[in-house]
Amino acid sequence: MAKKILIVDDDIDTLKLVGMMLEQKGYEILATSNGKKALEIADAKLPDLILLDVMMPEMDGYEVSRRLRANPETEPIPIIMFTAKSQVDDKIEGLEAGADAYLTKPTQPRELFAQVKAILKRAPKRAAVVQAPVVAPPTGKVFGVLAAKGGIGVSTLALNLAVSLHDKTEESTILSDYRPGQGTLSLDLGLRNPSGMLKLLENNKVISQKDVKGNLLPHASGIKTLLASHEPEDAKYTEEADKFLAITKHLRYLASYIILDLGSSFSPLISTVIDQCDRVILCMEPTPNNVQQTRLLFDALVKAGVGMGLITNVLINRMRTSVQLNLEQVEDIFGHPVSTVFTPVPEMAYQAARANIPLIHQSPSSLTSRQFEKLASVLA
Repeated sequence: MAKKILIVDDDIDTLKLVGMMLEQKGYEILATSNGKKALEIADAKLPDLILLDVMMPEMDGYEVSRRLRANPETEPIPIIMFTAKSQVDDKIEGLEAGADAYLTKPTQPRELFAQVKAILKRAPKRAAVVQAPVVAPPTGKVFGVLAAKGGIGVSTLALNLAVSLHDKTEESTILSDYRPGQGTLSLDLGLRNPSGMLKLLENNKVISQKDVKGNLLPHASGIKTLLASHEPEDAKYTEEADKFLAITKHLRYLASYIILDLGSSFSPLISTVIDQCDRVILCMEPTPNNVQQTRLLFDALVKAGVGMGLITNVLINRMRTSVQLNLEQVEDIFGHPVSTVFTPVPEMAYQAARANIPLIHQSPSSLTSRQFEKLASVLA
């Protein structure tokens, strides 16, 4: 059955042209030139994807997107904003309004088709939320934390984000790292011999939800953990991508929020579990080479089916130096907005690691703690 795409644009020529191109690719097209009618069609027809213009009379695309997200029936439908508004602030407003991707007119047909195809790759899972009856308890949200290279601070961010989410929402939160042989979270928390994840990976039987739940370890901060070993020989378990996929699916049913430390690059393990993430937090440092590396990783994630609106970009400053790029330069090279900027606090991070407590509990009134609270608010 052909996928249904609703196109919303007050420019009739654009409406016809884009609709015709997508029809030639085999999609079923629904179309309207105003936001109010778009909401009615979306509610009645439940399209697989909405291609939404921003600048329309009476009700602009931002408001249409917000209303779609506020309606439980239309909330899961992917949205691509397709507009001539190209400023970074416009993109941020679109993504915050609920768009999964933001394309600027004029767009090459190949780029449009690639975005449509990539986002529809995720659509069957989302559409099931709309069309299928609820047969299981509500699941938690999975946030994957990732970088293009190691040593940027992914683990520190994952740990403090998990604690901040728990503190802010008072909801159950699980922190897990998917870096067997390289796990540092257990050392940061003073857990010298974490065995929960290792037991699951060594298991030759099918991993059950009961198995995962039984290997969760509570921490004094209030979160629960499922941490990988830091023994080098355990790196062999990075090849057990299917086991990590099973673990991820079970974790959804065991907490409201699940934070995954995915480490660096785009390994087969990460490419297997990334589709389970409701949002990816992409970390980078303000150096030209790393920003370019991170842009390539961003593109790889989108190509793998992760909607651009599901990627939250954060900038981590680890040292005080005048040779690093500023935020404007980073966004110019990166080509996408940065959600949160973390200031350098090497001394504070060192003291927190020595005391085996989260950074935000070491200095709860610090600027860094407020920055984590901001990111937690965006995600929660």
